[in-house]
Amino acid sequence: MATARALAAGVAANDFRGNEQIEDSELVVTSARAQNLRAFLPAIDDGTGATVDNGYQLRVQVTVAGTVEILDVFGRRVVIVPNYGERVITAGGDVNNPVWIVSEPALALSVGTAVTAAGSSTPALGTTGPAASGTVIWYAFQKLDGTLGYIATWS
Repeated sequence: MATARALAAGVAANDFRGNEQIEDSELVVTSARAQNLRAFLPAIDDGTGATVDNGYQLRVQVTVAGTVEILDVFGRRVVIVPNYGERVITAGGDVNNPVWIVSEPALALSVGTAVTAAGSSTPALGTTGPAASGTVIWYAFQKLDGTLGYIATWS
C-alpha cells in the first residue's frame, strides 16, 4: 500500500499535461517538478476496490515553482495547488455527486523561537516592542499570495 508518491508526469512547461491518476491508497502526493502538472482524484464510494470512502484525506504538496491542478473523476477542477503550496483535500458525497473539500493545512506555531518556511525566518523585532525580558510568541499565517505573515505578542 503506497501512502506517498511524487508526481512525475508533465510534457512541457505550463501545459497542464500529465494526467496522473491518484490512487486510493495514497495519502500524500508531492510535486518537485518546475512545471504545471495535472492529476485526477479517485472515485468516491462506487463499490469497486479502487475508490475512497467519505472522509478520505489527501495532502498535495508543491515544493517548487510549478503548480498541480487537481481534477475529480469527471474532469472538473477541484483546486490548483500553487507554487510552494500545500492543500488538504477531503472526500465527501458519492460517485455520482462527488464533493471535495479543500483546505490549507494549519501552520505550526513556535513559542519564543523563529518560525521558518521556504528559506525565510521571522522578521527582526523593532525598537518599539517591549523590553527583551519577556517571552515573544510568534503567530504565523499564510497570506492570499502564499507568503507568510507574522504577528508577535509579548508575555
